[in-house]
Amino acid sequence: MSRLYVVGIGPGGVEHMTMEARRAIETAQVVVGYKTYLDLIKPMLVGKEVVSSGMRQEVARCRDAISAAAAGADVALISSGDAGIYGMAGIALELVAECAEPPEVVVVPGVSAVQAAAALLGAPLMHDFAVISLSDLLTPWELIRKRLAAAAAADFVIALYNPKSAGRKTQLAEARELIMAARGAATPVGIVRNAFRKGEEKRVTTLGEMLDCTVDMFSLVVIGNSATRIDGSGRMVTPRGYETGAPAAVRSLPADAGKADPRTFNLDRIQGRALMFCGTGSDVGKSVLAAGFCRILANHGIKVAPFKSQNMALNSAVTPEGGEIGRAQAVQAEACRIPPHTDMNPVLLKPSSDTGSQVIIQGQAVGHMRVQEYTAFKPTAFAKIRQSFARLRSAYDCIVIEGAGSIAEINLRAHDIANLKVAEMADAPVILVADIDRGGVFAQIVGTMELLEPGERQQIAGVLINKFRGDPSFLGPGIAEVERRTGIPVLGVVPWFSGFRLPEEDSVALQRRAKVLRIRPRKEKLSIGVIKLPRISNYTDFDPLENEPDVVLHYVEQAEHLENLDLLIIPGSKATIADLNHLAETGLKEAIRSFKGEIVGICGGYQMLGKLVLDPDSVESEIRHAEGLGLIDAATVMHAEKRTHQTVASLLEAGREFAPCRSGVIRGYEIHMGETVLGEELRPFARLTSRSGEKVDLLDGAVSPDGRVMGTYIHGIFDNAGFRSAMLNRLRRKKGLSTVTPVIADSDPLDLLAAHLEKHLEIPKILRLCGLEG
Repeated sequence: MSRLYVVGIGPGGVEHMTMEARRAIETAQVVVGYKTYLDLIKPMLVGKEVVSSGMRQEVARCRDAISAAAAGADVALISSGDAGIYGMAGIALELVAECAEPPEVVVVPGVSAVQAAAALLGAPLMHDFAVISLSDLLTPWELIRKRLAAAAAADFVIALYNPKSAGRKTQLAEARELIMAARGAATPVGIVRNAFRKGEEKRVTTLGEMLDCTVDMFSLVVIGNSATRIDGSGRMVTPRGYETGAPAAVRSLPADAGKADPRTFNLDRIQGRALMFCGTGSDVGKSVLAAGFCRILANHGIKVAPFKSQNMALNSAVTPEGGEIGRAQAVQAEACRIPPHTDMNPVLLKPSSDTGSQVIIQGQAVGHMRVQEYTAFKPTAFAKIRQSFARLRSAYDCIVIEGAGSIAEINLRAHDIANLKVAEMADAPVILVADIDRGGVFAQIVGTMELLEPGERQQIAGVLINKFRGDPSFLGPGIAEVERRTGIPVLGVVPWFSGFRLPEEDSVALQRRAKVLRIRPRKEKLSIGVIKLPRISNYTDFDPLENEPDVVLHYVEQAEHLENLDLLIIPGSKATIADLNHLAETGLKEAIRSFKGEIVGICGGYQMLGKLVLDPDSVESEIRHAEGLGLIDAATVMHAEKRTHQTVASLLEAGREFAPCRSGVIRGYEIHMGETVLGEELRPFARLTSRSGEKVDLLDGAVSPDGRVMGTYIHGIFDNAGFRSAMLNRLRRKKGLSTVTPVIADSDPLDLLAAHLEKHLEIPKILRLCGLEG
């Protein structure tokens, strides 16, 4: 029986072919191939029948080879590189299957282009890697995008075939943007053209600068993972993880790291420094201090990023790529003067009940989990935490880490993925923050240290006393006793600072707001009420209103609280139907319907304004439908897909009537799982022009025919000074008050915070802790 050899000839000339490939060609009477590849092995073709053809004639070449083999000849079907990697083997086997009497097919391996390129670059493929072709001739571009995003998120080294051609000029840039969403601009990149052939070129650069290099169809691009580095000779090296005795391998990962994630990152081979702020309890000021320290480092020219492994928050933010993270990390990223990224808060929990939360991993919701379910899920979550931290650490000079709650919650120690286990993972010294304003600060510090295990105590490098009012000299004896008992230095006493307030995130902060007994009429001020829903979300939407000097903002829980309000706001909700039922049970539903003033609904509140909310797929709960407030002619249907976008919109006519501002352009973000359909008489509020940086043309929100009720899916709408001022001034005129011109701050509050901390903290000692002295 004749044979059809499908031969991979390697990257170039005869010298790079395997012995088996040479033998197959020598045996064959007929050789079939692409002319350019046949020219590479011309000395071996003497005396043979040669069938050559041009580009994009792969199927025809296979049919020619199969026909010659069926006629009784031994045939060599030539493939560049390895025949089984973007080569001729797959086509040949598919077509042979159609033959009545197929010839024997022998696939002969060769050195693939990715192997050849890697050899020239050094050793970039020493750990798991993915090979992706950017050619969309045979694969839809959207599928290629998904593969790129998945490989980038999984921290694979990525090799790109067919990166660019005369007809495809944008794909490489798009690929880079997708990959940069998961790893830093400093990630090493190697580009090889014509590997082991005439005209060979190679260059090692970075992900941020790769588009400045010449790339074409003859090039192969290799993008490193979080551990890839460039050695002293300019070669790319991706460590495999072998113990080499080099200084970088001195430290080790946590003992359970391999069990939690088979794709263990060798963090110790990633250059970078870190410092962690942990607390004696919740709301002691960790987030603010971390933000201030981020700005201090940024002001000193240090490339810094924030990190909080797990955040439980009622309020969240949306990153430019459309991921969801805690608001504190978004502000801390602003303090670092960098865009927020999902790696800065890889695990976000949004409580939906007393015993369960929506779980968001690296920006995307993965489902609702009860406490027991999430405890079982934690090893998977911690694997993602390590993955995100590794990417950040490879891209920045220093990572400022924030802990969660108290580090002395001994009942949670076994499942900790937010505090000292993260410090161990990052090899980061810990500064313990205590809040003197709530009293018992020395007991907080000493008691916390006493409850730690000996190994945990060694991680604590210093203590900060926060929110002090008065003369710090009075604290001297207490500080001396704390240092004597714990052996840990107190690195500063931070006086109360009112010039900066980080957006609050949890129910602790919301409960601290004064309870409303009765709202009295105030002729000289505007009274605004926000319904305090049991499942309220993103109540930071209303901080800008609270900061207005002539506005009194109340969080209202009873029907009688609605009296004497000038504006009523129904906020976002993590469970719209459940909160609608709560309004009905407490009498608030009828009170809102009877309210004569103006009403604004944000996101879930907007959904409640309509006549009906449907949940046919039980996205929120088993309750499939609920009657809305009926204040606008609209209905909402819940969908499983969660929409998270940074958004730009232009006010339409109805929106401009509600807030007659000059520009009419507003910016905010969307986080919702439903779609609202308007009745014929309703006018839309705004037109969305951009979502997550992409141009769109979509309608948002609604305004009632009489202009009294407005709803929108856009969070952060009151952060727009022009919109906020225009809406409030209309209410002021209606009440007979003077209008107010918005005041633009002369200085950045984050710079004021940084200056405040530099004055009261022992900054040189703290810098020395994280290896940044000098």
